[in-house]
Amino acid sequence: MPHEVPHAYGSHKLPVEIDRDGAVVLGGDSVAVLPRLAAGVADALVTDPPYGLEFNGHAWDGAAGFAESLPDVNVSTMTAPEVFEAWCAAWARGALHALKPGAHLAAFGGTRTWHRMVRGIENAGFEVRDQIAWLYSSGMPKSMDLAYALDKRNGVLRPDRVVQESEYEGVLGTTRRVVQQGAPVSDHAKQWAGWGTGLRPSFEPIIIARKPIPGTVVDSVLTHGTGALHIDAARFGDGRWPANVALDAAQAETLDLLTGSWRSAPAPTSTRFPIFRYEHKAPGSERPRAFGVSHSTVKPLSLMRWLVRLLTPRGGLVLEPFAGSGATVEAALEEEMRVVAIEKDVSFVPLIASRIDRVAMRHGEP
Repeated sequence: MPHEVPHAYGSHKLPVEIDRDGAVVLGGDSVAVLPRLAAGVADALVTDPPYGLEFNGHAWDGAAGFAESLPDVNVSTMTAPEVFEAWCAAWARGALHALKPGAHLAAFGGTRTWHRMVRGIENAGFEVRDQIAWLYSSGMPKSMDLAYALDKRNGVLRPDRVVQESEYEGVLGTTRRVVQQGAPVSDHAKQWAGWGTGLRPSFEPIIIARKPIPGTVVDSVLTHGTGALHIDAARFGDGRWPANVALDAAQAETLDLLTGSWRSAPAPTSTRFPIFRYEHKAPGSERPRAFGVSHSTVKPLSLMRWLVRLLTPRGGLVLEPFAGSGATVEAALEEEMRVVAIEKDVSFVPLIASRIDRVAMRHGEP
């Protein structure tokens, strides 16, 4: 259980799980905890919140879980998307309270629910400034095989269908992979062969918003140290201006080859296109595991570090309301920022602690 203690970052006692090496991790529901932070304490917010897609059937990513965070809202007449939007507005209001005037927010969203998150953030009082399109090449399609579903409904088995179960339990537990779909058997299945219900995911939006500035940007920078983006810290390639499109390595390579804009010396880079060479998913080395627990949605550390650099003044305080495995925590510490993170699921706290330890070891701290 977190310890309720007085803290410099809070207007009240805070539920502290970890407080060391520049990182403070708080336990609890972000909707309830964010208003307990001191007003205007944070310089930026970088987060990967739930997308409202009922990911793997988890309650925390569905309407029922969001409703738990909204005890004062009558959700009985609301649709699931409306509940998600209300929840986004609730945590965004808490974030607005905790951020300095002019501070920026970066939040990942899902392609099906992103518009609801934008509306919630805007309704909370933020100015939507931009959207970054994070494009990657190897997302897995989440689509129903309609022909197989029809065969299954008709009680028909496909003798040539091959399904392989994973030998070891991974991040999502034991998984099953269809090695061979098999040929449609029933007449209905043959009629609808080749039809599905979804596209392969290759895009995630990142919402960029800002707390309103009373006065000019110059006034805000001089008074609060916030209001602008750190362009030079976020340049890429041979010093190009940061763009609102980020590509993974595979797409960057293809684009370079097609256009002849690849330059191998003095360092591999694109000479023409704004390309961020990020992997679409975090490698295994970046996925902490502790006491048999791991996190299923981990963003690449390089991408999180870039966002932290872009939004946060040097030595500033980064706020992460949905810490998960702690990618934002590690990114902030690596960029020599301070960070306050909130995590509702206590089983993830050891993962965050392991990232803090990893940064300390890399920097030779005891």
